[in-house]
Amino acid sequence: MNQRIPRALLSEFDARIPIQEAWTPPSTWFSSLEFHRAEQEHVLGKSWQPVGRLEELSEPGSYLSGCIGEDPWVVTHSMDGQLRAFHNTCRHKGREVVQGAGQACELVCGYHAWTYDLEGGLRKAPRMAGIEGFDRKEMSLPPMALSVWGPWIFVNADCDATALDEIVAPLTRVLESGAWQRLKFHKRVTWEIQCNWKVVVDNYLDGGYHIPHMHPTLDAQLDMASYRTELFEACSIQTSQPRNATDDRIDFDAEKRIGSEALYLWLFPNFMINRYGPCMDTNLVVPRGPDRCEVIYDFFFMQHEGPQALQFIEESVKQSAVTQREDIAICESVQVGLRSSSYDRGRYAPRVEMGEHHFHCLLAERLGKYLTP
Repeated sequence: MNQRIPRALLSEFDARIPIQEAWTPPSTWFSSLEFHRAEQEHVLGKSWQPVGRLEELSEPGSYLSGCIGEDPWVVTHSMDGQLRAFHNTCRHKGREVVQGAGQACELVCGYHAWTYDLEGGLRKAPRMAGIEGFDRKEMSLPPMALSVWGPWIFVNADCDATALDEIVAPLTRVLESGAWQRLKFHKRVTWEIQCNWKVVVDNYLDGGYHIPHMHPTLDAQLDMASYRTELFEACSIQTSQPRNATDDRIDFDAEKRIGSEALYLWLFPNFMINRYGPCMDTNLVVPRGPDRCEVIYDFFFMQHEGPQALQFIEESVKQSAVTQREDIAICESVQVGLRSSSYDRGRYAPRVEMGEHHFHCLLAERLGKYLTP
């Protein structure tokens, strides 16, 4: 697969234009099947993607599998203690070698029983006697890049990609000041949204612009006058202080939940970390088509035992669901508007939507490498 993107689909957005003068990308970026396919291969498929937590692969012989864009992957915990990532496509007919997660001493394709070890090497190819020029080494599973950051395992189909540690260094510095290593996974919730995945990311990166208008209970917790956005090479950080005054829109202490500062961290292109008080949740936005996506929420907490801790967890998950439902309503309505014959492009609010503009510039830069001649 080598999906090229027509030059016309990128020509209406120029990343060199400063935000004060820039127009947002055209609506075709959010509706074109051709654009969606190019993103799957060249944006999602060639960026660092979180695929699991270290605790899920704690035992030798364990494995996880899934897809990034349209590229199947598998991560193994080999008997030598190493984590490795491979393209999860049998070299015989292309079937996924394994599916889901499990425990095994080897990976056996369910189609014709071609068998690979946990280091990706081909070990068995039944009934292939008589074939000429058959090199088992060449028929091994191609590797993917793998990196560990915090509790997560990341993979990247681009083995020459910039090291993840280098990309996330600004985020790591902020997270390490809040003892994030002590947070433990609680649960996962998946939301289906009828909109392009970039609509969700845009909404997240608008510098809090929509919070006072669309999130009354979140607005009651944050001091929006303190809201700030800081940009880095392939990530950004949004911060806000808690509101220190009582607000009748909520029945709990905002400072207790938010702590000293709310952190909204974004890693290009589709991973977000929300850090506040004794908890953290992550949002992974997964494209499912030009006009639909999933947002996978993982929740982490400092304390998991005792009545007070359990009540705090319940209230935090409940508040997150309130905010997410409001965001879904926003994003699905935006997708409807993007299909309108009266709308094509808009303008940025320069003092708040710098994170959104940054995201669009990174997309244009990445996709610009794969233009049709």
